[in-house]
Amino acid sequence: MRALVAMGAATAHHVRALEAYSTPLHGSAVHFALVERPDTAFDEAGPAHAGDVLVRVHAFSCNYREKGRLLQAARRAEGGYLVLGSEFAGTVLKVGSAVEDLRPGDRVFGDGAVDATLAHPGLSTQRASQELQVLPRAKLMRFPAEMSFAQAAAFGVGAQTAYSMVRRLRPARGAHIAVTAATSNTSLFVIGALVARGHTVHALTTSAAAVPQLRALGVRDCCVLTRSEAADPLLQAYLAAQGIEKFDAVVDPFMDIYLRKLVRHLRRDGSYITCGVYQQFSEEAPDGFIDQGLPLAEVFSLIVRKNISLIGNNLGTTGDLAEALADHCAGRLPIPLDTVTGPDGLADFVQRTWLASGRHGKVVFEYGPGGPANMGSEQ
Repeated sequence: MRALVAMGAATAHHVRALEAYSTPLHGSAVHFALVERPDTAFDEAGPAHAGDVLVRVHAFSCNYREKGRLLQAARRAEGGYLVLGSEFAGTVLKVGSAVEDLRPGDRVFGDGAVDATLAHPGLSTQRASQELQVLPRAKLMRFPAEMSFAQAAAFGVGAQTAYSMVRRLRPARGAHIAVTAATSNTSLFVIGALVARGHTVHALTTSAAAVPQLRALGVRDCCVLTRSEAADPLLQAYLAAQGIEKFDAVVDPFMDIYLRKLVRHLRRDGSYITCGVYQQFSEEAPDGFIDQGLPLAEVFSLIVRKNISLIGNNLGTTGDLAEALADHCAGRLPIPLDTVTGPDGLADFVQRTWLASGRHGKVVFEYGPGGPANMGSEQ
């Protein structure tokens, strides 16, 4: 079976690659390779896999947080490689004896539900590029034939996170909601979810070129923040032009960039929900745009004085993912899919996923025809 891996130079010299690509990333040389790995063992009659499913992956994608993990792998003194991938779509090959509601041929993707009552909360896998996956039945969801494998591999994490944040935000009808980093994958899904429910969305972005695409999604308007200007006067001017004093709520995937800039522009009793931070890996140089904003002590003081609800969010529930899938199937939720590559397109996949500017949605790697020669051999 095939898998996409990342590693440093010392390991790359010893890995036989079907395809390879190397690039500098945040001051480190990272080597990517499509490799052959031993097929995964699966005994559908045995007790060890009673509640599991063997899935053949047809398409996969990577998420932003993987950049930090692959950099660690590339810099690791003891070597070794990291199998990449947070999202996948595939078909069921075999099911364990206790699995009654899936059968071979079903189309499935991962369910990243974080319900604490589950035996496996969180992502279905962090090795989604591995062509054979043995996964608990509870971490899989069917998707319809009308949805391509590439679309499904771009759907789960962003849609589940977005619908969880909108559910927990509980915006009132008529609320003015700012969505930061509007071209990020999560924010594109958030915009889709909010627009589908009739809310007024203000898109915040540092990309002026993305404004037409964002407006086409149904946002009220876009506030373009430039890295060469202070954000505060731009935000004040935008709010004045919109005829509103403050935002009612903020949805933000990168709290370390935007919280210090936006808390003063959020109304009393407003809500701020976030699902992550931008700086998950070492930077070679300070970033003046990230560092803009109020001192943290003043941010915390404003949150208390203005009765602001600050909410942290990690993924979502199975219900959130099911609701997002239903909205997509009903034509209410577009899937932000930027590019689909495949074998012989590894360089394009890496460049577009982690290095390209102007990306609009997920980059998906789709395996070609064929597959593992032995679907159930021992490792």
